[in-house]
Amino acid sequence: MKLLSTIVASTLALAVSVQAGTCTAGMNYCAGVLDDVDTKYNAQMQAVINAKWGKDWNSFAYEPSGFVWHCNADGSVSIQEACGWGCVNAGAGNNDYCRFS
Repeated sequence: MKLLSTIVASTLALAVSVQAGTCTAGMNYCAGVLDDVDTKYNAQMQAVINAKWGKDWNSFAYEPSGFVWHCNADGSVSIQEACGWGCVNAGAGNNDYCRFS
């Protein structure tokens, strides 16, 4: 019974630790990486796009995955640059960047 309690407690602790996160201030991210950090970023990216191009933006032309996103000091995100060929995940600790071909 003690082993079961330990396993359940460990599983719950792990679930809480990966449940929510914050991007690292000053780093640049692909949209998919931000979604992996915390799904709250999907709504933030959509809001940034809506603020820039209006609520009637073309979802194919202005899709979050078409940009590199910058993590601001307060944990919010802003558009760093538009990517014509998609975004490259450069791995943990590195800034993501636009694919150029």
